[in-house]
Amino acid sequence: MTSLNIKSFLRTLEQNPEHVDILTRANQLNKIRQAIAAADVIPASINKHYKLGPLSQGALTLLAENASVATKLKHISPSILSKIQQLGWTITTVKIKLQKPDCNSHDNARSNQTAEFYAKTAQKKLSPSGIESLDYLAQSLPESELKHSIHALLRKCGNYSYKTNNSDK
Repeated sequence: MTSLNIKSFLRTLEQNPEHVDILTRANQLNKIRQAIAAADVIPASINKHYKLGPLSQGALTLLAENASVATKLKHISPSILSKIQQLGWTITTVKIKLQKPDCNSHDNARSNQTAEFYAKTAQKKLSPSGIESLDYLAQSLPESELKHSIHALLRKCGNYSYKTNNSDK
């Protein structure tokens, strides 16, 4: 869609009373986003890892892409609130929430690749000496969850069987 088409589309939406409130909120959030970026309210290291969420009754919500970013934002939220208020916005609270992952985003695709890597790594077989060591450990343990878990792991490695008087869980 070209810029001219977008402007025409937005003007049409502005004329519809059902959409005026949504457009007003979107414009307000866009202005807040621009003011935050221009005033370096959020540190550059986390600037690309959050999005503005809803603004409701003076509470601005920041959506963090992961727990680490959320923690950093929570630590600096008093400073963020103070700076936003100094810019002239009547915001009384800054809330931090974790953002739901976007299935189509590049970061999520990278996350899926990482998960696939770990899944492939987990599927690798243990070496014969690794199996032998784990078997020796399991045999030296008393009957316990740990012993049963080690035996279950060894069975998943394939070509492993053990004899015991007790049945495995």
